[in-house]
Amino acid sequence: MGGALLLALLAAARAGDPNATDLASPEPDLEEKAPLFPTDLFTDEQRRSGAVFLHVIGMGYMFVALAIVCDEFFVPSLDVIIERLAIRDDVAGATFMAAGGSAPELFTSIIGVFVSFDDVGIGTIVGSAVFNILFVIGACALFSRTTLSLTWWPLFRDCTFYSISLMVLIYCFRDNVIYWQEALVLFSLYGAYVMFMRWNQPVERALKKLIYKNKVTRVRSTDQLMPTHQTAAQTLHGNATTSSETSVGTNTATAPTAGPSKAPPPAAKFRHGLLQLMIHTIDPMHDGELGKVDEKATQLHAIASLKVLLEATRPTAGGAGATAARHSAAAAQAKETPLDLPNGGLADVQLDAIEEIGDLDEDTTPLDMSWPSGFRKRVTYLLVAPIVFPLWMTLPDTRTPKGKNLFPMTFIGSIVWIAFFSYLMVWWANVAGATAHVPPEVMGLTLLAAGTSVPDLITSVIVARKGFGDMAVSSSVGSNIFDVTVGLPLPWLLYGLIYGEPVQVNSKGMVCSIVLLFAMLLFVILSIACFRWKMNKGLGFTMFLLYFVFVAVSLGLEYGYLHCPSE
Repeated sequence: MGGALLLALLAAARAGDPNATDLASPEPDLEEKAPLFPTDLFTDEQRRSGAVFLHVIGMGYMFVALAIVCDEFFVPSLDVIIERLAIRDDVAGATFMAAGGSAPELFTSIIGVFVSFDDVGIGTIVGSAVFNILFVIGACALFSRTTLSLTWWPLFRDCTFYSISLMVLIYCFRDNVIYWQEALVLFSLYGAYVMFMRWNQPVERALKKLIYKNKVTRVRSTDQLMPTHQTAAQTLHGNATTSSETSVGTNTATAPTAGPSKAPPPAAKFRHGLLQLMIHTIDPMHDGELGKVDEKATQLHAIASLKVLLEATRPTAGGAGATAARHSAAAAQAKETPLDLPNGGLADVQLDAIEEIGDLDEDTTPLDMSWPSGFRKRVTYLLVAPIVFPLWMTLPDTRTPKGKNLFPMTFIGSIVWIAFFSYLMVWWANVAGATAHVPPEVMGLTLLAAGTSVPDLITSVIVARKGFGDMAVSSSVGSNIFDVTVGLPLPWLLYGLIYGEPVQVNSKGMVCSIVLLFAMLLFVILSIACFRWKMNKGLGFTMFLLYFVFVAVSLGLEYGYLHCPSE
């Protein structure tokens, strides 16, 4: 019903636009503009002789640069803004932190509209969306230590909003012209999503209370307990996942928590900066020498599991007397109960350690510019120094007491650096694509989409290996909502208001690619349901297969081997 209402609004907006054309009429003849990029240093012949590899290396360097400026400066400055404005974690996750995780895709879209005048931004966002929901989830399932259980509510909520956004986007693309009214409707979906996140917990509790009305709480074993992830997607990309209850099995329902619960940990604390992983971490997967971080994560997983067990045995309505005595007895019994850990070990978890669940390995350490030890780390340090030192000299580190007061400078400066790096990335991608006769849409759909999503892929895999499957899945879907409802319509809206003309979509197969993206989202939901909400190796291989099918079909559409029915 909501989707039909939005489509009706779009139709009304188009009917009232004097520049709008009828569907049966030919497409408007919009003048094709030349990209606003400087002249390349190499000629076509030199690029074909091998100089194009320098552009490819430059693109890879910009991928690293974008990840570093976002992780080390932009996201920490957003943390300070959230703290100063006292914004709720769920709303902050859907707004500021979402912008922090999706900044490269957003600026790539802006440059595609205002500078290169092509569909590289659309291709990047669509390709990044598929990469997030298929490749990232598949990698998390394959590289996870154990089979992870997933919670249905975050996936249901985010997929619902994402599906509505894709349906509106498909409607906007039906005539390959985007008017500012259409962009405004699509952008308004983001506002609706933020408003919903403000009331996410009450809606979730009411819906689960209705669903589990006649069901009895039953806890079968502690190894199936998953911690409550109230900042799932928010801690990775920015989309808050405020799941107040957890899944304990297919036939299990947990009761809502009585009384106020402890505030969730601050945002973005599980995000491992790429610079940290490259230089100051011996083993990013925590399988070798760095066992302390993984051991800490395992302990926290056990603590959270025990907390879920206690919440499941807690009465829904607070009371005193015999009820409180039963709760105290259950807590005392659970306090001395050994807990099965995800990696097969046993640990005696003290009840008072539950308070540590709010201190989930907070990454508030300032940027470490010290000379590392080890040959490999020193080589990496020298390779990223041309990126890190200019950032370190021009942007105050908001994780220091002095830099925290200068957060506006860091925030604005980070945006400037992200725009600059994105400009170079798109420029060199266009040059490399023109040399290899690859359209900008294909470059965005494949190379740029994967490059801008690799840091999030690494982070999601690490988090999944720590036992937090909901974080990986929810953040993968949630970040796509920001890309589709902000990354695409915001540049279109600005372009329409500034130039007074619609944005032309030049890609032949992009409409079918978006329809295929919607189909892939349905396949993801069906695959997770078929695997009984478990992230196992079978699910991982299924996700990889779907990703390569999408890429193959999209390339076939772009190169004319397959024909889109809408053409």
